[in-house]
Amino acid sequence: PQTSRLTQVLSRDSQIMKLKVGDAAPPFRLADTQGVIHATEDYRGGKLLLSFHRYAACPLCNLHIHELSAAYPFLDQHGLRILAVFMSPAERVAEQYRERDVPFPLVSDAAREVYDRYGVEYSVPGMLAAFVHPRAMRAFFSGFFPGRIDAATTTLPADFLIGPDLRIVSAHYSTNITQHMPLQTIREYAAGTV
Repeated sequence: PQTSRLTQVLSRDSQIMKLKVGDAAPPFRLADTQGVIHATEDYRGGKLLLSFHRYAACPLCNLHIHELSAAYPFLDQHGLRILAVFMSPAERVAEQYRERDVPFPLVSDAAREVYDRYGVEYSVPGMLAAFVHPRAMRAFFSGFFPGRIDAATTTLPADFLIGPDLRIVSAHYSTNITQHMPLQTIREYAAGTV
């Protein structure tokens, strides 16, 4: 018998394990918008922010990419690399960001395999919270408007700081779609003050 999509999602989410500090970073191998492959081992010996987003045209995701891009000179100077992951197909991510100068790789995980390995969750209430959140208004006033939806709108953002030994230094699981790891936490990790 065929199960409903909701039943599949709930079943999948009940089996997902959230990562904790000290856990080994689950392996990934993802292509960026230029076709370059990024794999877990590429980041051994350095510091990495692995940042999971929703779909390419998500206004809140676009705002977060904009904020990370603005902070990038400081983060890069302190040796922190960034890899931003989207559920949209690679061609949609490339199309969305073609006009912008993003200084770090944007990769696609349309099959959601890496999202699952990192325990990234869905939440309908977490999506609905954005309708009354000031950060959503900030995204709109910054010029980031909703576009074509090509992935699950209920996916919650998640961010992971990964150490040189490829272990989790910090895991941030959002409770609604307006949240990402605070930039101050990311800056402090890059500067070595955490």
